[in-house]
Amino acid sequence: MRMRFSQILISFAITLALLIGFEIVTSTVLPALGWKEYRLTFNVLIILFMAIKMDSPIVPWLILGLQLIHSIFSIEGWALGTLAGVIVMLSANYLKEILQLSTAFMTMLTVQLFQFIWYLTVTLVICLKISDFEKFGLILWSFIPGSILLSLISPIIFWLLEMVWRVPSDSGPRGVEI
Repeated sequence: MRMRFSQILISFAITLALLIGFEIVTSTVLPALGWKEYRLTFNVLIILFMAIKMDSPIVPWLILGLQLIHSIFSIEGWALGTLAGVIVMLSANYLKEILQLSTAFMTMLTVQLFQFIWYLTVTLVICLKISDFEKFGLILWSFIPGSILLSLISPIIFWLLEMVWRVPSDSGPRGVEI
């Protein structure tokens, strides 16, 4: 299925609105309820959806746009997130033929795997920047609780994004072409 440029813009605008809504909730509501230790990174979940379900040369640009909006709400650098997002996207492209997200469990497992790759990349770059690999495990572990929760809700978020991007839930291995 091919999308027109206007459909891409509308879908991307809706996705950005969802991201902003998620960011507001994770930046304000969850800390007010006492969840201050961990942060839910919905940008990672949205980028994973795009990497797995979409087949287009503009996906890296969409990732960059999402990361720029995410950087408004986070001290995480947009460049670091974009680098990790593109690495995950390339990994997903190589594995796209064997990825079958037909069940909620497989979606959760796949999302957890790619989140681990994402957070491993981010942790490695952070440790390189601070020149201290003794904190590698501690930094990596700080991402894990939030990633588990995101993996558990990933089938719902993927279903929502499939409706926004008009991706058939039983799509073939190549996803939607834009």
